[in-house]
Amino acid sequence: MVAALLACDVLVCLAAMAVAYIVRLHVPASVLMPLRHPAELYVHAAPVVVALWLLAFFARDLYEVGRFTSPFAEVVATLSAVSIAAILVAAASFLSRTDYSRAMLVLFWLSGIILASAERAMLARYRQQVLRRPESESRTIIVGCGELGQVVAERIRRYESLGYALLGFASADDESGTVDGLPVLGRLSELPALVEQHNVDEVLMADPDIDVDRLMAVVAECREHPVEFHLVAGPLQLLTGSMEVSGLADLPVVPLGRRHFAGWQEAIKRAADVLGAVILMVLTLPVWIVAPILIRRETGASAIFRQERVGLDGKPFTMLKFRTMPPEADPYAPAPTGEDDERITPSGRWLRRYSLDELPQLINVLRGDMSLVGPRPEMPFIVERYQPWQRLRLQVRPGLTGLWQILGRKDLPLVENIEYDFYYINDRSLLLDLVILLRTIPVVLFGKGAY
Repeated sequence: MVAALLACDVLVCLAAMAVAYIVRLHVPASVLMPLRHPAELYVHAAPVVVALWLLAFFARDLYEVGRFTSPFAEVVATLSAVSIAAILVAAASFLSRTDYSRAMLVLFWLSGIILASAERAMLARYRQQVLRRPESESRTIIVGCGELGQVVAERIRRYESLGYALLGFASADDESGTVDGLPVLGRLSELPALVEQHNVDEVLMADPDIDVDRLMAVVAECREHPVEFHLVAGPLQLLTGSMEVSGLADLPVVPLGRRHFAGWQEAIKRAADVLGAVILMVLTLPVWIVAPILIRRETGASAIFRQERVGLDGKPFTMLKFRTMPPEADPYAPAPTGEDDERITPSGRWLRRYSLDELPQLINVLRGDMSLVGPRPEMPFIVERYQPWQRLRLQVRPGLTGLWQILGRKDLPLVENIEYDFYYINDRSLLLDLVILLRTIPVVLFGKGAY
């Protein structure tokens, strides 16, 4: 389906360029000056325009194909993507110093909106036809036997085009028997066994009173099974409005669990990590030369400080930093919370101020222990206290920087950064990584929250 979307979007982009050129060519001279550009000029620009078009559609998550993608949300995202593409094309035109027609850009934007909206509407209808096929059915359990759960069941029955095969309910308490003619298959605590027993594809959480720790613990226990979890939003989620919501038969739904990263995205991220680490090491070469001399003179110990951290899939690794404290300092003591901490050496104070003490972690990035962007690498004794659902943050490679750095940094206790980590894991994308990297630059230069 994604390949079909990509192919159709490329064709629509090229069609929008062609329509814009033809319309601009036939605009009366009384309205606009005759177009003097040959068609070849825009043909040569087409590969760049298509690349920017696809980038904008990726940025708006229009290749995340969901079973119950809201038609309205998809239209809004399409309009936004076309507008972003037009802005990117305008910027590329300015940087290329080529005198493209401004009217062409406006016509490209208008024709792109019309054609892309029509394309996505037709593909949505095709998706509904595919979902109706028996082989595309999603075997589903609803968690929650109350009013919300019953409403979800009624909507699924009404909208057959969603392609759900509703198996029954799982009770968040001790209910049994049947609800709305469907069996109560078991309790919430038995959900992992139910998923395996009934070969469940999707679980809809429809109990607004369910405890968060209890909910996430069950999600964590089911992570070995190819099952998707979605939370049918109750009053709390609707009031906060802080999460991306899709629609299930006009009901707001919040996806649970991390966003799937395709193999090609993982490959690009890894290539960017290696390239970025090498470039940063070259740019900071003077620090690599001077810092070890100063550290050795002040502490009499190795310039590199080593500390065990927990990485991808819970595997321990040795994280490297420039030493900023005397060797007798407790390596796992609470981090400094102010510039007047007596444990920090003179050179260490300068290194920590601008996060230069973390440069050796670029070696960890090259080794594959870390990524440039990701959750903060946690200490083993903290991971040992994790609840099962909190261990989900270990499914992503830890990062040299992340949301915890650009939004909170050390102004927040380390353990409170987990909310930032889960937001990143659930919403991660290559574009989000780029935004985090760009926003890290001023944070580091101005030393915000670094002690």
